[in-house]
Amino acid sequence: MSNLQSAIEKAANAFAREIIAAVKGATLQELLAMREAPAAKKTAKASAKGKRKIAWPKCKHHGCKRNAWARGNGFCGKHFKASKKS
Repeated sequence: MSNLQSAIEKAANAFAREIIAAVKGATLQELLAMREAPAAKKTAKASAKGKRKIAWPKCKHHGCKRNAWARGNGFCGKHFKASKKS
């Protein structure tokens, strides 16, 4: 076993012992408060605010309010297929 590997193993074991000691010494209220994770809630709210609504291009056919089809050359699926028939 290399020196680096044994040093990492010793540090991980010491860290685990510290965490276990902290959990054993904590009260039930403290443990329940940790379960709520306020930092996670803040990031979820921030990411929800950061989302923007995508404005999809609309169909080129006059009066049509549908979204344009990706393969429809600017038309919705219905009007693209109708233009192919005529």
